[in-house]
Amino acid sequence: MRSKIAAVAIGLGVFMIVAAGLVRFYAYPTLATVPPDYEGTTLLEAKGAQVLNFETYQAETHDLDISSYTVAYEEPKAPDGVVSWVNSTTVKREDGSVFQQTRERAPFDAVSGAASDCDGCESWTEVKDDDQTTEEPTAREGQVYKFPFGTEKKDYGVWDGTVGKSVPAKFEGTEKIDGLEVYKFVQTIEPTMVETREVPGSMFGSSEPGVQAEMWYGMTRTFFVEPQTGSPVDRVEERLQELRFEGQSVPVFNATVQYTDQQVDDLVNGTKDETGAKTNAMLLGGLHFLFPLLLVLVGLALLAGGLVAGGKARARRHAGADEKKTLVNA
Repeated sequence: MRSKIAAVAIGLGVFMIVAAGLVRFYAYPTLATVPPDYEGTTLLEAKGAQVLNFETYQAETHDLDISSYTVAYEEPKAPDGVVSWVNSTTVKREDGSVFQQTRERAPFDAVSGAASDCDGCESWTEVKDDDQTTEEPTAREGQVYKFPFGTEKKDYGVWDGTVGKSVPAKFEGTEKIDGLEVYKFVQTIEPTMVETREVPGSMFGSSEPGVQAEMWYGMTRTFFVEPQTGSPVDRVEERLQELRFEGQSVPVFNATVQYTDQQVDDLVNGTKDETGAKTNAMLLGGLHFLFPLLLVLVGLALLAGGLVAGGKARARRHAGADEKKTLVNA
C-alpha cells in the first residue's frame, strides 16, 4: 500500500512541476498580449479650457468633454505579434457642439506596446485642409497607446503626435489609486514652435489682413500605469498651445485634460461588462510568478514525500524478506 501511495505522490509531484512550466511559459504569454479584437471608449474632460474658435478667431473658455474611441483593425499584411488600432477622438463643448475631431491608425507590438514599422502596415494620421481630408502616412516611434506588459521602473519613450517624435516619459515612483499600485511616469515637452499659420492680423492688433503666426506647443503628460498589464488607468495632460506673433500670444488650446473620475474607477475596479486592472493585475501577476512558484513547491514536496515513502516501503520489504530467511534457516 505504501508503495502505491509513493508512486501516486511522485506522479503528482512531476505533474505539478510540469504544470508550473506550462503556466509560466505558455499560459502567461498567451494572456500577456493585446487581444486582436480590442474595442473601447475612454472619457476625458478639460474644465475651464482656453480655446480658439477658428470661425471667429476669438479666444473662448469652455468645459470640454472628450471621447476617445479605439478599435482594433485587422492588418492583412501585419506579422504575428503586431496589432493595429484606429483611434477617433471627439472634443465637445458644454453645449454639445463639436470643437475638434481627430482620427489615426497606428500598428504596434502586442506585447511591448511600442510602435511597429512593419512592411505592409499602414500608419497614418487624418489631416483636414479646408473641406479635404487625407490620411497622411506617419512614422511613429516609442510607446503608442500603452506601456509593455510587465512595465519596469525605468524611463520609456512615448510618441507625441504634435512634435512628431518619441519623448521620454520618466519614471517618478509608485502610487496607489483606490488600493491599486501604479507606476507614475511624467513626460515633459518644453514649449516648441511646431508650425506657422496664416491668421487675421486683427488677432494681434495688426492692420494687415493676414499675418504668419507661429504655433507653439508644450506638454506635461503624466501617466499612471498598472505595471502587470502596462495599461494607463489615469492620465493627466497639462497642455499649452498658442499662436504667437511679434511678442503677443493667443491661446489655441490651453487646458488640463484628464480622465474623468468615473473612467478611472471603471479602469481600476471594472464594470459589469469588463474586468478592471485590479483583477487583471492579480491574474497576470499570479501566472507570471506566484502560481508557478506554488506549483513547483507543492510538486517538490510531493516528489520528496513520495521518494521517502517509497524508500521506507522498500526497506520494510527487505526487512520482511530477511526475517523470513532467518526463520527458514532456524
